[in-house]
Amino acid sequence: MTVVQLKTLCRERGLRVSGNKDEVIIRLMENDEASNPFQTRAAPAPQPMPMPMYQTQPMGGYVQPQPQYIRVQSQKEEMSKTIGGFVILYAFFRLFWAMVFSIGIGSSDESWLLSIPAFLLGIGFLVGGAILYAGYRNGVYLTLGVLIVSGMLSVIFHGDNPNPVSVAWGEQMILTSIMCSFICMALVALPIFMSQLKPGWPANIERAFGLDSSTSSDKDKVQCTHCSASLQVPAGYSGKIQCPSCQKEMRV
Repeated sequence: MTVVQLKTLCRERGLRVSGNKDEVIIRLMENDEASNPFQTRAAPAPQPMPMPMYQTQPMGGYVQPQPQYIRVQSQKEEMSKTIGGFVILYAFFRLFWAMVFSIGIGSSDESWLLSIPAFLLGIGFLVGGAILYAGYRNGVYLTLGVLIVSGMLSVIFHGDNPNPVSVAWGEQMILTSIMCSFICMALVALPIFMSQLKPGWPANIERAFGLDSSTSSDKDKVQCTHCSASLQVPAGYSGKIQCPSCQKEMRV
């Protein structure tokens, strides 16, 4: 901390502000000891604390203790992981189902052609399930879109014989297939209402498609007061940060 910042602390505590930096630091430390006379006694061994997500690095000298920000994972977030995991497993099943018909096992020419959209559906389920597993709302929307397309193709090409885009066949199974599609869509949409999903896309997808990740709601953009560099801090954070460009501290 600078001399001006240290003297500001003295003024807030009603202490003298005269003297050089070392004298001001000693005066503040003596004030701390006077306000808490028991701090020099032996204290019980501290319990291990979780690693803070964000912390500032002091510039030297006397600093005020900084608050620690710890991210506590909610049990609601486990819902998106569970449903996303089931979607991923279902994606592998659809890819295997499409591969069976693509290599010509008990399939006709029409079934072989349908294996192409079946592969695309499997990849769509795989990508949507992975994004949902990561806790992003767009994973729900992508998976729902693939489910709608999959249900429509299943009804259009439903027949007496199995095919790559339908996992149920026979006249008596068409209603069962439709009902299963609606149940799957309801389960996939459940995390939107009962979970804590993040907006946008995962960072690797945003980088791949050139999306601006700085608009994410979990980050706030601030400008350094010393070098005017653009910084990103956790949303809602208040306290001191250190600019990586000029290595100076500022308060947000």
